[in-house]
Amino acid sequence: MPEAPPRPNFYRYLHESDTLDSYVHEQMRVRLARRRTAMLDERNMQSYHHGSRWALEVSTDGVSEMHSMVAESTIHVIDIINHETVILEKYIETMVEQLYGSLMEHLFQTVGEAAESVGNTIGRDDHGGDIPGGFLAMLEKIEFGVDHYGRAQRPTMHVAPSTGRTFVAALQSQPTEYHLNVEMISERKEKKAIAREAERISKFRWQRE
Repeated sequence: MPEAPPRPNFYRYLHESDTLDSYVHEQMRVRLARRRTAMLDERNMQSYHHGSRWALEVSTDGVSEMHSMVAESTIHVIDIINHETVILEKYIETMVEQLYGSLMEHLFQTVGEAAESVGNTIGRDDHGGDIPGGFLAMLEKIEFGVDHYGRAQRPTMHVAPSTGRTFVAALQSQPTEYHLNVEMISERKEKKAIAREAERISKFRWQRE
């Protein structure tokens, strides 16, 4: 297999090239992390740096697989010759956008597979395609969580823009009784979430000084 041609070096001194690479990579890392933490609380994240497969001895689940994220962008030599520095910003944003898209795709795929494995899903054709009815059924299936202060947190929905507009319009067109029912279910779920958290905390022994 022929080797790939060496990457062209447009700098007189090698350290200048390394400095630019470091800047670009750091910008990509920071911007991707900023977008990721807007979706996922960084206190719920763990990073692992090792092989592509692992399994815990006590786990009954199958071997987990590492998923790679790939992004590609093109910088034309003529733009470098013409000192079009704006291409660096375009390059960084393009790479971050692609990496973030891959991350979200894998995230929703993983959540979907986990929900389907336990039957915790609401299909598009369930309830005769009735959006308000499906929303109530979905709300009944969801268990609310709490934040690190123990306060109940209502779930967040993520849908495609076109689907979201149809979804919101269908819910907003419902009578007052429907919205009161949604609020009643939500409050009941919040109370259960707080009770579960109190029960969890009660299992710890607290030593008073």
